Amino acid sequence: MHMRGQDERHFRVTLRHTKNYRFESQAHEDGRPHGSPYPSDEPDPVGEASGPATPALLGSAIGHCLSAALLEGLRHAQVEVDGMETEVDAVVHLGDIGLPRIARLEVVLRPNVQAAGRRAERCAETFEKHCTVSSSVKQGIDVRVRIEWQTPTGCDPTESESSAPTVSG
Repeated sequence: MHMRGQDERHFRVTLRHTKNYRFESQAHEDGRPHGSPYPSDEPDPVGEASGPATPALLGSAIGHCLSAALLEGLRHAQVEVDGMETEVDAVVHLGDIGLPRIARLEVVLRPNVQAAGRRAERCAETFEKHCTVSSSVKQGIDVRVRIEWQTPTGCDPTESESSAPTVSG
């Protein structure tokens, strides 16, 4: 994320209760909407699961930030990326006081690249520190990150320079 020469940026979300445990949220910065309103809801048995639950929303934020950080690093290193899929598993368990808590977040990034060589490997080694959200969340929740390079069928992922490892955080 770029700070645009500012000391602080304020990203706000306004939530409006619609019914039961469902909310509509609108993200904005400096009074300017960011995207369309989006729903959230609690899963059953409390809610109706009519929108993402809060652990999924946290997972989405972390997954997006890590994906964008890796994509930016790969583009800067002139590694051609043909797409990317990211999965985040927010694992909820009963915490120390017997209430549900997020135990960990498991993130798998699958960038589609022609070859995952040394330039991609260097990006994999450093991209996490550029992710604002996961770097902040890691101070309280275990965030595990893995890259699974996707290459075209028949393409050796090591043919340009060297093999890029799977990374975990």
